[in-house]
Amino acid sequence: PLLAATLLALPLTAGAALAQPQPLPIESTIPVAKDIPYPGTMKLIVDATDLDRRIMTVKQTIPVAGPGPMVLLYPEWLPGKHAPRGELEKVAGLKITAGGKTLVWRRDPVEVYALHIDVPAGAKQVELEFQFLSATATDQGRVVMTREMLNLQWNSTAFYPAGWFTRQIPVEATAVLPEGWGYGVALDVASKKGDTTTFKTVSFETLVDSPMFA
Repeated sequence: PLLAATLLALPLTAGAALAQPQPLPIESTIPVAKDIPYPGTMKLIVDATDLDRRIMTVKQTIPVAGPGPMVLLYPEWLPGKHAPRGELEKVAGLKITAGGKTLVWRRDPVEVYALHIDVPAGAKQVELEFQFLSATATDQGRVVMTREMLNLQWNSTAFYPAGWFTRQIPVEATAVLPEGWGYGVALDVASKKGDTTTFKTVSFETLVDSPMFA
């Protein structure tokens, strides 16, 4: 009886082995970046006045070339870093619209720093609204916002379209600072009204490499 039970179990064991999950090739759905000019200038507004909660509120406008699938990337590999350390986990409340219509966004199943959207016909741009939740203690990451000073790292407060080199994507950035604050940044001022400063258009690559201290 023991031998018979063993023999009966052999086909089940072999079948179970064959039924185990098998690896599949990873299919990339991210457009390959090309070294050509992006058709339009992104506009980025960062409100860094919520010092008590240490939250930066972001509004961003990204022109689109036409309707259809579009991939937005959050900066992953950063100047001076040696690993993919973009703080995507601190992005909250993301809402994407086009022409007043809310768009559904889907995180890429392989590249977590990529979002997929479908641009509707007739849309000239997409609008993003979200918050960057600054670390409040060192065990959460680098503290970049306190009641006394802040370090506005533009890469933490912007997405960009996949398919273009970042040096080919122009962006006009605006910072809203607490009342009376001064700042230092390697960007030229285009206009200033009160505590709101708009900087001259630069490439997204240059913007990311130009952090502000205030």
